[in-house]
Parts: sequence; C-alpha cells; structure tokens
Amino acid sequence: MCAGMPSVAASTRMTLATVLCLLVHGCEDVNGGAVELSWKLRPASSSLEDKFVDCNPRMLGTGPVAGIRLDWEVRDQAGVVRTGADRWECSDNHGVTGFDLPEGVALLRVTPLCVSGEANRASYIAPAAEQRRVIAGDTISLGAVEIVVVVTACGETQPCICG
Repeated sequence: MCAGMPSVAASTRMTLATVLCLLVHGCEDVNGGAVELSWKLRPASSSLEDKFVDCNPRMLGTGPVAGIRLDWEVRDQAGVVRTGADRWECSDNHGVTGFDLPEGVALLRVTPLCVSGEANRASYIAPAAEQRRVIAGDTISLGAVEIVVVVTACGETQPCICG
C-alpha cells in the first residue's frame, strides 16, 4: 500500500458510516429554523457579593424563577406574521428550540417565568427583543443572555422577582 493512501477497509467503514448517518438523519423534514440561547440571572442590586443569583434566590420576598420563555414573531415574505414560543426550566441555563420557526424575519424575546406565570415586568429587565433572519435548517444563536432581577430592597413600590 502506498504511504498516505487509505486502506480499502478504512474506505469501506467511512462509506458505511456515511450511509448510516443519512439513513438515521436524512429523513427528517426541516421546514424552519431553530434558536439557541443561554441565560444567567444577575441581581439588580450591586450590594450582593455574588455577580449572579440562582433561579431560587432564597431571599425574603423573592420566589423562584421557574422557567425562561423564548417568544417569537416571524414575518414571512408575504407579510404574514406567525408567533410561537418555547420554554425551559430556569436551572437548565441553556435551551434550544426545535426547527419550529418559520422562515422570515423574526423578533425574539426572552422572559422569566414564575410558578404562577410570567414575572411582573417591574421585577426584571430582560434584553431588548432581537431581530434575526430565520433560514430553514439554520440555528440562530442568541448567545448568553443576562436577565437583571430584583431580589433585594423590594416591597410595595418595587416587587421582587416572582414575589
């Protein structure tokens, strides 16, 4: 055998692996795009020692952040708007949708969720909605998202996150 030339057995294994991969993954219909993101909760008060807080901060008046929701509005080329959402447990710190987003221009929003539903808007600051183009078969990465949550000095005028 010549130096640098693959053996027939190695070539056969590569061909078999490629065929098996196509058989397993090649039959899925991918009609839309996906979104991937990670998140961290950052305290609104700089008096805390920790730069980030847990999903269950365990501070007086503060309840656990149960989940993180990603909402989308996608406008296709014809101007039709389609909406959808996906959610993950807050403690996952990372989420990926299926290829569920239709093709078009998407507006993507991240929202913290309490056990009772969406958190009071006065108790957190989420990043502004991002506009991205959705392409079938592609994944949009929102990267690491920081959600600023009120976990101290809250009461009647300033609610705690999930309080």
